[in-house]
Amino acid sequence: MPEPDLLTADEAAKLLRIGRRTFDGHVARGDIAYIAVGLGLQRVRKRFDPEDIARFREQQRRVERPPKATPSRRRTKKAPVVEIIDFKTLLKDLRAERKAAREA
Repeated sequence: MPEPDLLTADEAAKLLRIGRRTFDGHVARGDIAYIAVGLGLQRVRKRFDPEDIARFREQQRRVERPPKATPSRRRTKKAPVVEIIDFKTLLKDLRAERKAAREA
């Protein structure tokens, strides 16, 4: 039985319709299996089986689910309580207290 034609990295990336750098990243992470060809020890020649590429494609298949509905924050109809401070009157009262303390 003849072996199927092995693909180069460029051919496999084109088949998946992704860039070469993205493809190399998947290979480095071990997502895509390769076959080492040749006797080189420094830089391995990598070839890819079309069945491995098809298997990777199936593993990447995802189904989007809509996010779960989160309860909205409860809104109150009351306005926040705001205190208004009259600083001039406050300063006037403070000075009067100090004056009374000195005189006593």
